Amino acid sequence: MRTHRLAADEILAGYDAVARLYPSIPPMLIWRSWEYAAYRRFALEAPVLDVGCGDGRFFRLAFPEIDPVVGVDADAGVAEAALRSGVYRQVHVREAHTLPLPNQLFASAFANCSLEHMDRLPEVLHGIAASLGPGSMFLFSVVTDRFLTWAPLPLLLRAAGADDRAIAVQRAYEAYHHLVNPLPAAEWMCRLDQAGFDIIDHVPIVPEWTGRVFLFFDQLWHLRSGSGECGADLEPQFAARAGFVGGFRTVIAGMLHMEQDEGIGAGAVFYARRRP
Repeated sequence: MRTHRLAADEILAGYDAVARLYPSIPPMLIWRSWEYAAYRRFALEAPVLDVGCGDGRFFRLAFPEIDPVVGVDADAGVAEAALRSGVYRQVHVREAHTLPLPNQLFASAFANCSLEHMDRLPEVLHGIAASLGPGSMFLFSVVTDRFLTWAPLPLLLRAAGADDRAIAVQRAYEAYHHLVNPLPAAEWMCRLDQAGFDIIDHVPIVPEWTGRVFLFFDQLWHLRSGSGECGADLEPQFAARAGFVGGFRTVIAGMLHMEQDEGIGAGAVFYARRRP
């Protein structure tokens, strides 16, 4: 297995790309920049199975030429949006642990930050393996345990003497994301091995300084505010500032200069091969 470190210019190029999708959402700008940069190092052979496909916009941004693609998502509304996107030939509304799809075999599989939210992970991974031919590749991103331990907002609340609020905020955040598998990178590797995959490449993403800033924004974004979330109030304020995208890019570039250990991330990208 090879471990790759992303260069600053790759991440900033990723930022420039994802800013077209999320120009005024800081947590998405941060996290997706790293994922995009990592994905651009790898190839997917069609037909592709996209597990937890979402609305398809990020897949098309990262892989503009790939066709055909088949999506799977448990949310019927999301699956409908994915089908309307034109990215997918088919979108199946089903839980990932019910894979493989009947009478379909794929040349590669993809899962963008979805596996950490899925119950019955061993069945999900075995289902993905069963959906692939021998030697086929599986490219995916996940969060790690550092996604939980680096969260700064509960730390600030505890420093202000609001211990109960700190606990409540963290619990609500984990429940919102349904984080049932925030596993250490080594544990993700073990789970892949058990499901019949050989890991070819591992890319740590969103290291500590960047991760803590991401988590501050993401937790703040999803805090309840009236009948909605704080993000609903913040996004139009960022959107109204013409220089926001360029200014926030400078912030990210500064964070990259401060990183001390890029081998440990709040997330990870893996490129694995299904064993014969």
